[in-house]
Amino acid sequence: MESAVKAEQLILVILFFFCFINMSHAEAPYDLAQKYGCMACHSATEGLIGPSFKAIASRYRGDPDARKKLIAKLKNGGPNQGENGIWGRKVMPPFKDEIKNQDHYAVLVDWVLSH
Repeated sequence: MESAVKAEQLILVILFFFCFINMSHAEAPYDLAQKYGCMACHSATEGLIGPSFKAIASRYRGDPDARKKLIAKLKNGGPNQGENGIWGRKVMPPFKDEIKNQDHYAVLVDWVLSH
C-alpha cells in the first residue's frame, strides 16, 4: 500500500513538472524585449537611443492601424528620411532576421502599446 501511495505521488510530481514546463514555455513580453535587445535602445518611461514605450504608445493611441504599423516597423526598421527617422536622427534597425517567431512581433507590439 505504501509503495502505491509513493507511486501516485511520483506521478503527480511528474505531471506537475510537465504542466509547469508547458506554462513557462510562453515568454513574457519583457523577457522577449530583453531577448531581442529592445531594452538597449528603449525603456518604459525614458527615451534612450529610441523613444520610451510610453511615448510610442501615446503617439499611436487612437490609431486603428497602430499594431500593423508597429509590427512592420519592428520587422523592417524605420524609414530612412535623410538624416531623420520618425523619432529623430536615429533610425530603427530591422529585426526580421533576429525575430523568427511571428507571434513574438504581436506580443511585443501589444506590450509596447499597453504603456
